[in-house]
Amino acid sequence: MQILKLKITLILGLGFILLIPAASSAQIKFGIRAGLNASNIAFENLPDRRERFGFHAGVFADVPVASGFMSIQPELSYSIKGTAFEYLGNKQNLKMDYVDFLLPVAFKLGPVDLQVGPFASYLISKPEYTTYNDNVLVTDAFNKIDAGLTAGLSFNFNKLLLGIRYNQGFANVSKDNVQLLLGEGKNSVGQVSLGYRFQ
Repeated sequence: MQILKLKITLILGLGFILLIPAASSAQIKFGIRAGLNASNIAFENLPDRRERFGFHAGVFADVPVASGFMSIQPELSYSIKGTAFEYLGNKQNLKMDYVDFLLPVAFKLGPVDLQVGPFASYLISKPEYTTYNDNVLVTDAFNKIDAGLTAGLSFNFNKLLLGIRYNQGFANVSKDNVQLLLGEGKNSVGQVSLGYRFQ
């Protein structure tokens, strides 16, 4: 699994590097976006799991590939993910802070962009998990690298945009030291965002 995640990360990086020659001759636009996250992690053994709300904020570029039809929109953002759960009446939050690099292809359908592509994420926080039977605190419990697929729509109003997006991670985020407690878990995040595209 670690090798697979490394390969995905390298492919994303290579794809971004290959964009540079095309970018030099293309009419690139840059922008910023921020919004709300509704995230969950599908841990197999975590009871009463539910969405956790956070936010994301970042910068993006719009690199034309086929004028008026298709572009590549690399994005770098800070994103708060995780999950909420309840155990014996105690409500808990597992907060995980990521830096996301997304590389969607956007198909332009009039004022709407249909976006789909890969992403890679790096965990920058150090979330901990407390067991409830013996109250043991497990540190360094989660893998740093995640990768998956993003898909969504962006509604464009001149320089302003409204985006909805879903990011599904394919990598197991739990390390061996919490596998028996939590089981495997994968990130899933729904996002709603507002953005501004500089002309």
